Amino acid sequence: MIIKNLYLTNFRNYENEKIEFSPKTNIIYGKNGQGKTNIIEAIYYFQSGKSFRSLRENEIINFGKPYSKIEAEFESGGQTDSSYIFVSDKKSIKLKGVQIEKLSELIGVYSMVIFTPDFLSLIKDGPGERRKFLDSFISQIKPSYFKNLISYYRVLKQRNNLLKSGNKNIAETMDIWEEKLASIGVEICKMREKAIEKINETVNNIGKDDEKTEFIKLKYSPSIKGDYKDKENFKNELFSSRQRDIEKGMTQQGPHRDDFEIFMNDINIKKFGSQGQMRSCVLKLKLSECDIIKEKTGEEPILLLDDILSELDVERRKFFIEKIKDKQVIITCTDKEDYFDDDCFVFKVENGKVIKEE
Repeated sequence: MIIKNLYLTNFRNYENEKIEFSPKTNIIYGKNGQGKTNIIEAIYYFQSGKSFRSLRENEIINFGKPYSKIEAEFESGGQTDSSYIFVSDKKSIKLKGVQIEKLSELIGVYSMVIFTPDFLSLIKDGPGERRKFLDSFISQIKPSYFKNLISYYRVLKQRNNLLKSGNKNIAETMDIWEEKLASIGVEICKMREKAIEKINETVNNIGKDDEKTEFIKLKYSPSIKGDYKDKENFKNELFSSRQRDIEKGMTQQGPHRDDFEIFMNDINIKKFGSQGQMRSCVLKLKLSECDIIKEKTGEEPILLLDDILSELDVERRKFFIEKIKDKQVIITCTDKEDYFDDDCFVFKVENGKVIKEE
């Protein structure tokens, strides 16, 4: 899969811009604050239907303008299609010429993997960042997983509302919500466990011939005690913690509290890893994500890299570039890099204008 063209209207600092991409490497360079990351953000909208940078949707609309529109042409299996996302007071999405009503219809259609310097939070920060990584990855290869997540959080909200209601006669209603929560929750846990097994199987094949390569292993840490794949056990755990949950006013067990640990050479990298090891680990996790998506879908995902080469030392940079040569890559940087082939497309961004260099 590749993106051929991107059209931006009133998107961030772009008023009207068209960018025609190479099916291989595309370098977008310029000084900070000129709009490089905005291009990555616009492309990523077609993977998730939302920004990876801000929660307020209206922030993407060019100041003083009534709307923002992102349109893109993609090629997959020899076929070209066009989709757009229109944001004003409301959001409108047309996917391959067909209006869609739910974001779940977009998930898994356009496969992309994004890597930004902020992704070190996958290791450094709390479990929410690791769940976000896992949820995004699984949703691309199994869109049904995303639908399960939406259903799970909808039921979770109902149970939490009941916990906070102060109503003492909640047992019967609580049983109903816990039944639903357990039914969906075990399916999410099963899919997360399989995804982590697949990552463990794939991640260490990347650079396996390199004598310096580190062995990476992910270990799933579900919050449900005991057999988290057994629905009855899941329900019993919810029932056992019901009183504590009432006191807290929230559900304290379930997939929304899951985590996973990352080990490099049997050492917990969050606790004992160096900055270089963390970058190397996240880099390989992203490359394994690409490999698994290709295996499951039959196509390479589009790789979006936002100013990450400057974060890598020379050795890791060369290793990474060698591994992405067979993919379509959109990469931003402050200076033109000299590690790519001569046939790559190079764009300079300045004051919201994109100029292709010959």
